Amino acid sequence: MKSNNSIPDPAGMIDNGWMTILLLAALLWGLNLVWLVNDTRPPVWDMALHQTYALGYLDHSPSLHYWEKSGNYPPFVHLVMAFLFLILHPGPHIAALANVPATILLLWAVYHLARDLAGREAAAWACALTALIPYLIWMSRETILDYWLSAFFAAFLVLLRKTEGFQSRRWSLLLGVLLGLGMLTKWFFAGLVFFPILYVVLRNRIWKHPDRSLHFADTLIVAGVLAAAWYLPNIPRLIQYFPQNAAIGAREGEPPILSFQSLVYYLRLLEGYQLFALLFALVCLASFFVLKKRLIQDWKFLVISILGGWAVMTLLRTKDPRFTMPLLGPIAVIPGIWIASWKKTAFRPVMKTVLVLLLCFQAYAANFGVAWLPERVVLLKGYQGSFRWDWNLYLQNYFDLLGKPKKEDWKQDEILKKLASDSAQRKVEPSVAMVPDLPYFNEGSFTLYARMRGISARVVHLQSGDRGLASFDGYNYAVMTERAQGVNWTTGASAGLNEIITGSPGIFRLVQVFTLPSGDGARLYYIQR
Repeated sequence: MKSNNSIPDPAGMIDNGWMTILLLAALLWGLNLVWLVNDTRPPVWDMALHQTYALGYLDHSPSLHYWEKSGNYPPFVHLVMAFLFLILHPGPHIAALANVPATILLLWAVYHLARDLAGREAAAWACALTALIPYLIWMSRETILDYWLSAFFAAFLVLLRKTEGFQSRRWSLLLGVLLGLGMLTKWFFAGLVFFPILYVVLRNRIWKHPDRSLHFADTLIVAGVLAAAWYLPNIPRLIQYFPQNAAIGAREGEPPILSFQSLVYYLRLLEGYQLFALLFALVCLASFFVLKKRLIQDWKFLVISILGGWAVMTLLRTKDPRFTMPLLGPIAVIPGIWIASWKKTAFRPVMKTVLVLLLCFQAYAANFGVAWLPERVVLLKGYQGSFRWDWNLYLQNYFDLLGKPKKEDWKQDEILKKLASDSAQRKVEPSVAMVPDLPYFNEGSFTLYARMRGISARVVHLQSGDRGLASFDGYNYAVMTERAQGVNWTTGASAGLNEIITGSPGIFRLVQVFTLPSGDGARLYYIQR
């Protein structure tokens, strides 16, 4: 006889992995909160951009339609951040909290995927390994779209299996909702889900079963209706944006597609920047033994899901470690299954304990630093584009952007306050031509802080000085740095622009010099016409 008592069943919670999932999520976000409290730097490039878009949804001005407020990006993550801004207050650390539900969803999905394929012990290990992946820890507190995309992709694989080849209409409809949300997170989602869906469709020959075909159609219709709300009005914009985005890869010096370097690109990033050598070796060994011993009930599904997404990302000219981040959760399932299969000997608990301690130490070093260890250990030098991508034993920081927290003031507030007061005194628009494009000192970070402080400043990064002095037309102020300018493919014109500023003292009137944490000098100029 069923009880009407509404108290949750503890045994059911354990069976569903909630104790493991919530404990790991709490530990990860405990670490993140300690990190965030001890870091005062502004968000870098894309992270600042996405937070600015989120603020746009709190602006009720009719100047932009709802589908324009997130620029060229789908709006789901921006809406989550906007909700947090609304109930708490705008700020970079508040924006990072938008990833908390994504963490829980990711760990839930990895747990259930592994449990479905190999049982509860494998699920617990897969979940723990996912929580200890260095790159996922770094990105869990960054306001990028790909972290939520990782959660949605892992959840998609779980729901896809629950449809049982699209036999279940209920799970097919839920899958459609999730597909729609994934597409509203980032367009890459379509490439990630294509091969797993194709595998399920072909394996079950759903065209021979009218009910399955109908349920599959339901999935696509629900997903299409949800995604169309943003994609349809943005078709003209996206037609222009996608070729521009592809060209960025060439500008950054990324390898051409169908080349050897392109083929091994993400393998190198997996080892050197996402997992590091220890976890990478564990994945390689696990892949061999799991396939040899057939420890996965449906190994083709998992392999096609991972390699299919890998192939799609490889065929894109623009490349970045975060593009394959959604594959890390499913990849962690493989070593999780292997560890769970280890024979019960006296050495088994010792080996597991040592492995966990090493991974925890690695995670600590990557997030808080260990002074007596080298910042990085390069095993083999890799491909050189705008950045050099190496095979690494481990990293304590990611290009000096991700790593231990730092209390640094990059002067956005101070410069913007001076800009606001000076422009008000001169009765001119606070429009700024930004010359450098540094990680913490750029157009995006200034625009974000101006929006958060209610300052109506217009900040634009200049990337061309071909018109000489006329390059500054339309701006009343200019900001330059004395030494570092930023990545070379966006600051090729900076030296020439700086020469125009310093060589025209009658036009560019120095307002104030600010000392940046790097020791560099940032100069704010009024353009006297």
